[in-house]
Amino acid sequence: QLNVLAAGVADVVRSAGGWLFDRRMAGWEVNILLSEQNDVRPLRILGATAIDLRSGLASFPRGPERAAALAVAADLLAIDESIHEEVLEAVRSGLTEVALWGDSRPADVGGQVDAMEYRLSAAARVFKGHALAAAGLVDLEVGHTERLYRSGYQPLDSDLIRVG
Repeated sequence: QLNVLAAGVADVVRSAGGWLFDRRMAGWEVNILLSEQNDVRPLRILGATAIDLRSGLASFPRGPERAAALAVAADLLAIDESIHEEVLEAVRSGLTEVALWGDSRPADVGGQVDAMEYRLSAAARVFKGHALAAAGLVDLEVGHTERLYRSGYQPLDSDLIRVG
């Protein structure tokens, strides 16, 4: 299971849409917890399920049952203490791969933060393009890679490649 915490649909699709699509196609259950529940069609295009942020956070399993991966919009860490605590707990658990996206390397997540890159499959590029269009972001070009940051558990077979 991969749980994603974000403010809005457009940010998720623009920043990590290809990676989320490919994880879904690889068999992951992808849940996107949003503080703004507007048009979630772009997320359905990517194969993800949209959930309200507050009720979703409250229902997160703890301990060994926690999700294998957590992805978070880094700007939420500074504005929402409960999200910051969730990230800290996930990193400390040693059981959860934590990915973040944003304009700069996130600080204060309770562990080392590495710059990572994800290379989108051809299908991910097509579906991300459709999701961007559905989100009203028709002027954005879909690149071959997405830039993320990772902390916490680092699986040996991760699809995220360290940059530098």
